[in-house]
Amino acid sequence: MENTPTAVNRASVRITERARHIPPATAGQRRTAFTACAWMVVFAAFHSYWALGGTIGLPPGESLVDNKPLFVIDLIAIPMNLGGAALALALVQRWGLFFPRRLVLFGAWGCALLMVGHAAPSMVDLVVFLTGQRGKPLTGEDRFSVLVYEPYWMLGGLLFTVMALAFQRRTRQPAAAREGSE
Repeated sequence: MENTPTAVNRASVRITERARHIPPATAGQRRTAFTACAWMVVFAAFHSYWALGGTIGLPPGESLVDNKPLFVIDLIAIPMNLGGAALALALVQRWGLFFPRRLVLFGAWGCALLMVGHAAPSMVDLVVFLTGQRGKPLTGEDRFSVLVYEPYWMLGGLLFTVMALAFQRRTRQPAAAREGSE
C-alpha cells in the first residue's frame, strides 16, 4: 500500500532534506510577503464588506447585493484572496517548502500576472492624468479607479512579482544537486 505511514514518513523525510538545503527568507523578503498577505486580507475584507451590502469604493448608487453577477464574483473573490494571503506567507515560511515548488511558483506567478495584467492598461490613464495631458477631467468614479483602485492592483502585482522571483531564486537547486538526482 502506498498510503501507509512509512510512505508518508519517507516523503516527509525527502521534503525535510530538500528544505534543509534552502536558505531561509531574508528579512526584506518576509516584510514583502507580509505586505502582500496584508494586501490580500484587505481586499478580502472589502469584498466581504461589499457582499454584505457596503457601498464605499463602488460607483454611486451601486450595490453588489442588487447585482447578482458581481455578488457572485465577490463570493468567489473572498476565498481566493484569503488563499492568496496564505500563498504570500508560503513563499517565505518554512512550511511553504512542504508544497511542490512548481505549484507554489505557479500560484505566485499567476497572482503576479493577473494583478499586473489587470492594472497595466489603467497605468497609461494614470500617467496621462498626472501629466495633465488628459483633455477632459475625470469623473469621480474614474478618478477613484485611476488613482486608487488600479494602483492598488498594480501594487499587489508588483509585490507578488518580487516574491515569486525571490522564492524562485532561493529554492533553485544548485547544478551539482540537479546532476546528482538524474
